Parts: sequence; C-alpha cells; structure tokens
Amino acid sequence: MTSKELRAKRAKLIEDARALTNGESMTAEQVTQFDAMMGEASRIMDQITRMEQADNAARTLAEGIAARAEAGGVSADQQESDEKQQERVFVAWLRGGIEALSGEDRAFAMRRVLAYQASFQNAGDMGTATGPGGGYLVPPAFAGQLLVALKDYFTALNLFDMIETSTGADLPWPTNDDTARRAKIIGENQQISTGDMQFGQVSLKAFLYATDAILVPWTLFQDSFMDLDGFIRNAIATAFGRTLADDLTTGTGVGMPQGVLTGAAAGPTSKGSDLIYDDFVELIHSVDRAYRTGATFMMNDNTTKALHLLKDQIGRPLWVPSLITGMPDTFAGYPVTVNESMPDIAAGATPILFGNLKNYKFRMVKQVSVVRLNERYADYLQTGYFGYARFGGGLPTAAAPLKKLVMAAKAGG
Repeated sequence: MTSKELRAKRAKLIEDARALTNGESMTAEQVTQFDAMMGEASRIMDQITRMEQADNAARTLAEGIAARAEAGGVSADQQESDEKQQERVFVAWLRGGIEALSGEDRAFAMRRVLAYQASFQNAGDMGTATGPGGGYLVPPAFAGQLLVALKDYFTALNLFDMIETSTGADLPWPTNDDTARRAKIIGENQQISTGDMQFGQVSLKAFLYATDAILVPWTLFQDSFMDLDGFIRNAIATAFGRTLADDLTTGTGVGMPQGVLTGAAAGPTSKGSDLIYDDFVELIHSVDRAYRTGATFMMNDNTTKALHLLKDQIGRPLWVPSLITGMPDTFAGYPVTVNESMPDIAAGATPILFGNLKNYKFRMVKQVSVVRLNERYADYLQTGYFGYARFGGGLPTAAAPLKKLVMAAKAGG
C-alpha cells in the first residue's frame, strides 16, 4: 500500500474508534476494542513514517550532492563520482586503517590527511579542531546520511533552526522583542519622536559529545557483504539521537544545551487534572499572534492518545488525522510533533509545548568524526570505533515565542 492509502486506512480506524465513545459511558469490551484500534492506528503511523522518511532521505541526499557540486564548480555527476571514491576509501579505512589502502585510494587518503594537518596547524585551536583519528576521511555522503538518521530518530530536529559553524567558539546571538512597537499619527510638519530598539545578546555554546566504543569482531570484517559504514553510522546516530532528544528537550543549559522545554515560558495552568478544550484555547492564545505563524504542538505519544478523544464545545473532534503525504496530524488546527522526551501528563508537569519551533536554535560544529581504535580491543579480536561531535542548542530570544502548558497540582487547582 502507498502512504496515501495507509493514511486513509488510519483515518478510518480513528473515526471508528471515536464512534465507540459516543455513548455516555464505554463498556469494558468497548474500551478494549478502542485501545486495540488506536494501537493499530499507531502501528500504521509508524509504517507511514518509515516510508516517507525513506523518500525524504533519498531526496535530501540528492539535493546535498547537487549543492556541493554547485559550490565546487563541478557537475553533479562528477561530484557523485568523487563522493563514491571517498566512500570507498572510508569503508576501506574502517576495515583495515590506512595500511589497508593502496594505489590511488591511498594517495587520495594521504592528500586528505595532509590537507587536514595543514589546516589543523594553522587553526591555532589544538584542543577543539575535528579530524584526529578519522574525521578527515568522513565523506559528505556519510555525514549527510548520519544527519538524516539523527532526524529520523529525533524528528523535532527537522523543525528546529539548525546552524552549522566551522568552529566551536561561543556564538553570540542577538535578542529582541519588538511586538509592542506601534506607529503614531502625527501632524503635518511635526517632528517624529525616536524610540531605540532594545537588543540583548546571548551566547550559543557547543558541547563535546562522544559515543561509547562500537565493537566489531574481526570475523565480520571477513564477510564482505557486511555494510560496515552503515552499521557504524546507525549505531552513532542512535547513540547521539537518544542523548540529543533528551538534552535538546529538557537540558538545563548549565554544562549542557538548554532544552526547548526548559527555555519555553510557562503558559496557562490546566483547569484540572484532565485536559479539556479550554486548556488548549488558553495555551494557543498565550502565545502572541506574531509568533503563532508556523506554530506546532509538541508532546509525547502517551499524551497524543489522551488527546484523540477531546472535542470542542460543539462536539467536533479536535484531533484530525492527516490524509496528505508528508503532513502531520493536526490538533485544534495546528500540527502535532511527537517527541518521546516530553513528560507524561501528571500533576505539575509540562507535557505540551506550543509555538513555532524555528525559534529554537540547534547548533552543529563541522561534522561528526569517527575514531578507529586499532589495538585497544585486539586481544578480543575486535576493533573499536566511536564517534564524536559538538552540538549545542538554546532559545535565544527576549520574547516568549514558545509556551508550555502546566498541569494543575490537583483537580480544580
């Protein structure tokens, strides 16, 4: 089935599940049936997501090759050919180190090494430059696929404003809230008044992250069919994805990135321990209209389940399943992003975020580097690899473009 057909099937399941709730109460059998139907709808959504992510990944990688070709002044075919050589050299290096390379591939690798060493010596930044142990051999395709895998693991990355920098130095970011500025009626020949714009500045820092060692038995190296770079790429993406999902959501900003939920301003408090339509009206309108364009809800999957049954004041379902490929479901007219690092619904918790997530800045320094540990695990007949990179994040704004719903401490409170 196509993703469009799967979306239609899922929408019908959700509609049928809602029909079970139309009475004053649900029987135990109806509750069981409802849970089963919503579980199937969730599984179908997972399948849709995988299909659409694969299509998006292929399109993103093709666009990356075209962009790099244009920047390098070569044809897309030449760029693709060059990157295939880089990939071949990288895989050979993963399997056997520099010693495993010969001929043109070895010459290519050594040119990369020497070029890196020259830039490293000129940078005067001996402690923070990327490259030692293999960063200079990581091909653009690997880096691009890794970023796609990260976004697949932590889908909110697609909605953040990503900033790539060539160094890890603190990045000054100006802040300004000008929503209160207004024009005035003046008389003819009357001098206009002045009003300074109030700018502030915060620094977006970058933090060094490293994965645990990924151990590969030597016996697998002998199996030529093994997709070693894919295996390592997925392992690195999973490790980084788990950590970044938590840090970019709930990070304190002290010795780590500031998470988007941490940086968001507190919005309204729910009317009670259970969510109702009024809570979302209050949350939406707590964000200034200037910041509601492109806004989305963010919550975890448990919260989405609770919201599927909510209706507005005239009985219309607030949750609308998407029938369009690539478009998310909407709730109360706004898209929904699922982020499993968001907290569950509980007294005093902040399970729902609302606003335009482009206001959150995700910072990535250069690219991920890969280190090959040649001898450390030799007595286990294994070779180790680990990835490291520098990431950061924060909500550098003087306004309040993102608000979080605060659950009441107790019913009615």
